[in-house]
Amino acid sequence: MTDIASHRGGALLWPENSRISFEQTAKLPVEQVEFDVHPTRDGRLVVIHDDTLDRTTDGSGPVSARRWDELNRLVLKGTGGQRMLLLDEVIDIFRHTGIVLRIEIKAGPDRVPYPAGHAAGVVAALKHAGVLDRSVITSFQLGTVVEAVAESRPMRHVWLVLPQVQVDVGIDGVIAAAKAQKVPMLGLRTNMLDAGNVAAVRAAGLGIGGWACNDAAGIAKLFDLGVDVFTTDRPDLALARRNALRSGA
Repeated sequence: MTDIASHRGGALLWPENSRISFEQTAKLPVEQVEFDVHPTRDGRLVVIHDDTLDRTTDGSGPVSARRWDELNRLVLKGTGGQRMLLLDEVIDIFRHTGIVLRIEIKAGPDRVPYPAGHAAGVVAALKHAGVLDRSVITSFQLGTVVEAVAESRPMRHVWLVLPQVQVDVGIDGVIAAAKAQKVPMLGLRTNMLDAGNVAAVRAAGLGIGGWACNDAAGIAKLFDLGVDVFTTDRPDLALARRNALRSGA
């Protein structure tokens, strides 16, 4: 049955990408936890969604413009004083669980990818921590996905497809681009997924996942479509729906 990924640690249940959200997710019977990684100015890997600090912390400006000792002093909003985490710290929270780490490698300001070496550095950190075999790499930038896994194949990796890209080139064009780069799975936005798209992706021998699925109707839709996995800010709703399906309700 379809796997569930707790998106940003369950962002509609707890403060996103926080210790609170990850420790709570670690208690859930989900298959994956999704989170986002940016580089700091001094080359550390920090877990935060946006390329800027303004929305989720008491700081401001680009994440990558700050050293870790500066970021370490900032507070994540809604956490009661907690700071953002390094990639290694998130790994440690889930190390003794069976939950797969689903890491989105983010771009910098204006969606410009970070300099060459960042994506490979994320994978190297996963390898160093001994969790590469239980990790999935995702990105909206196809080149970033390819760079990340260039020295680490075979491993699980996903191209997250923006709706406008899917509209511009069509599902066949998306599939062709993925196959040309040997990317084994696509992630489509929930509102861009239907039975025809799922069938086309599967016929091409690729895996298919969904994202931006945070309400009961969308969650039910993705279970009905039988996607491999989807990310959700409401893992509680997803688990309830799956339990209902398993019980025949």
